[in-house]
Amino acid sequence: MERIKTLSTGTKLVLASSVLLFLDLFFTWQKLPLDFGKAGRAVAPLDGWDAWGLLIGLLTMALVTLVVIVHLTDLELSPDVPWGLITLGLATAVFVLTVVKNLTDAESALASYVGIVLAALAVVGAYMTRAEERPEATPEVRRPTAARRASRPYEAPKEPERTTVETAGRKW
Repeated sequence: MERIKTLSTGTKLVLASSVLLFLDLFFTWQKLPLDFGKAGRAVAPLDGWDAWGLLIGLLTMALVTLVVIVHLTDLELSPDVPWGLITLGLATAVFVLTVVKNLTDAESALASYVGIVLAALAVVGAYMTRAEERPEATPEVRRPTAARRASRPYEAPKEPERTTVETAGRKW
């Protein structure tokens, strides 16, 4: 329990939303109307475990496993591997597949929309974790102010050094 308390908000968000998304796949994602003619009509509730759902479930398990290994275990992982970027990529893939599943399914139910929200929360959490862990890639560029420009005397650009046949041999 102490280890979970030390996790960042983004990591907690990824773990919670991913586990809830996995459980959400067991709820009704589609309500297909069936017409039996004179016998009547019915609604066939379908859970999220079709081909897209299986892929979403596998990627969600991989995402949870990766976050647990990186943040909750004492394993020495390579510092050269961008674990935050891999987590963000997995979360984004889960989100995209969840949206595709919802768009391709006929008669989507409430659980499918909840799945999209949970997948989006996993992406937000992965992004937050990546932003916390990533060192500043670009240092702040300082633009010269008018005061600094005025304090420096103007220097004319220097002429490039001319290369002759004699000096070219010395350079190589």
